[in-house]
Amino acid sequence: MKRKNDSNPKRHGKEDLGFLDDRMQLLETVREMINIELERRGMTPGGDPHPENPPPDDRGRKPPDPPPHRTWWQRIVTFLTGCLL
Repeated sequence: MKRKNDSNPKRHGKEDLGFLDDRMQLLETVREMINIELERRGMTPGGDPHPENPPPDDRGRKPPDPPPHRTWWQRIVTFLTGCLL
């Protein structure tokens, strides 16, 4: 298959930048729409959407201790004693 010979590479760069600018403007418009809707509902961006239902308390619980891991030397000794037997 023959490759296209691109005689004007700068043209693609300008098109890409134009596309990027359009996308950034669209993203900014969507952000503004979301902020307007959040203000209308009386919510803060990034805030708790359900203040009437807070997350449960910790109650002093902690995860169980992980099982002990064998050290590198213990693994070597186990391997060598296994080879000797």
